[in-house]
Amino acid sequence: MASEVHLVVVGPGGGADLRLVHEARCRLEHLERRWSRFLPGSDITRLNVSAGEPIEVDADTITLFVAMRDAWGRTGGRFDPTVLPALVGAGYGASKEDPDLVTAIPAGAVSGGCMADIVVDPERGTVAVPREVAVDPGGLGKGLAADLVVGALLDAGATGALVAVGGDLAMAGEPPDASGWRVEVEHPDASLGMLCTVSVNGGGIATSSTRSRRWVVDGRSHHHVIDPATGVESVTDLASVTVFARSGWLAEAYATAALLVGSATVLDELERHELTGVAVALDGRILATPDLEPAVHTVTGSVP
Repeated sequence: MASEVHLVVVGPGGGADLRLVHEARCRLEHLERRWSRFLPGSDITRLNVSAGEPIEVDADTITLFVAMRDAWGRTGGRFDPTVLPALVGAGYGASKEDPDLVTAIPAGAVSGGCMADIVVDPERGTVAVPREVAVDPGGLGKGLAADLVVGALLDAGATGALVAVGGDLAMAGEPPDASGWRVEVEHPDASLGMLCTVSVNGGGIATSSTRSRRWVVDGRSHHHVIDPATGVESVTDLASVTVFARSGWLAEAYATAALLVGSATVLDELERHELTGVAVALDGRILATPDLEPAVHTVTGSVP
């Protein structure tokens, strides 16, 4: 998933813990093989080039599409996995890990296809994506992967687990420390250190940012956040938004939506969904929900 992965397992100890960590890594690798838009045999690639035909997919992929459609509805379409053609058009068609792996999308695919038109049939284990639509789970895939692996670790005997895939975290059960799961939220400008350090009982945390995936085409810098309302790269004045929610995939969806609304209304957006979060504007302002304000460190400087 082009990300560093961190696993924390609280369990019976010894070899059992090592077995759990190995199984968690294997599950993450399985999810990447199913969900990557860069792999020719993944469920996502097969669906994107299926010309609208129902395709039998992995059970986890059914879960993914249910989550993506739910996230699309909850955010009023601000989280929209069908903006993939615009993302490829902006220059993000090849994998950052292996430039020989290139996203396959159908000719004539357009951004902003309606998620409601994607047919998910859990009983038959199939998904049908309209021929003019191409999807990319994006960060939600990382958040959901963390959720699924945490659940699998607890089912396999761990008493507590934390999984972090890039900027998306999920955690549940008994933490290593009695005070809770201790999480550090990084400033989008790494030279400025940490935004805040918090302890939580469980749930998900995700950060959406215009600074994390960038590339240059014809001398112009681009980022990966496409605004579904315009079909092009977002011009948000926020560098990052971090959201705390009940699951990793929900945190990612809401973080993406909050990033798009900009600094003027980001706190209203978080309050409307009863979420805890912190945002950093390009001019250096830090905007936090009231419950998080005491934990936020004082840092200064605009985001390059």
